[in-house]
Amino acid sequence: MAKKQNYIWKNDRNFALDDYEKQQLYYVVEANDIINKARHDLTARELKLMDFVISKIMPDDDKFHIIKTSMYELTKVLNIKQNGKNYADMAKSIGELRKKEVLIHDEERRTITQTGWVQSAEYHENGQVEIELSSKLAPHLLGLKNNYTQHLLLDTTKLKSRYSILLYKLMRECDRDNGKSIAILQGTPDEFREWLGAPKSYTYGQFKDKILKPAVEEINLKIDDMDLEIFQGRYNRKVVQVEVHNNWTVDRFE
Repeated sequence: MAKKQNYIWKNDRNFALDDYEKQQLYYVVEANDIINKARHDLTARELKLMDFVISKIMPDDDKFHIIKTSMYELTKVLNIKQNGKNYADMAKSIGELRKKEVLIHDEERRTITQTGWVQSAEYHENGQVEIELSSKLAPHLLGLKNNYTQHLLLDTTKLKSRYSILLYKLMRECDRDNGKSIAILQGTPDEFREWLGAPKSYTYGQFKDKILKPAVEEINLKIDDMDLEIFQGRYNRKVVQVEVHNNWTVDRFE
């Protein structure tokens, strides 16, 4: 007989009953280096957790503060069913954010930062959680005046695939005029594979069929202001250039 799992959260308390819908409308604000130059292997849940934590950073914060939340709030905001197993899985994901490495390329400072995402996490029996971000992320998340991208937390909580979340962020980063013109993400097939963290063994055809097209379809289905379309440039029948256009523009509705 399998051993019964014992969970730390014996008394799940609701610490944010009235606020979780408002929190889904908080903005996630990141330096563009996090979006287009950071290399990592976060899962969809880990990406959403990071977005949740980043959304708690205030525009006037000059240093990281302990993010105080609860398992109830985390699962509610991220649209995950509340139960002991999911709470344990959430704690595991937070633990992975502490252990997993991210490499951030900063062209302006000509540096590569090697760090984790979360410095520490503390869990209370009543369901409260305290999360501290890695201090090395501060230049990429605090006091951003230029070269940053923002999006609603609600958008990434809708998406199930990590590839959809990563492509969504890249398309937001490309939208420099808030939908007044078509946003275009362009690169080589190798660059697209790298941006979305595709398996290195994938050919471009496999990447397109298994990753890029499904990500575009999910975004088009779930994100109100995105209507993505894939274009390809060929040389001697080989695809050498890929573009994803967001055909949704403000002008279409004026």
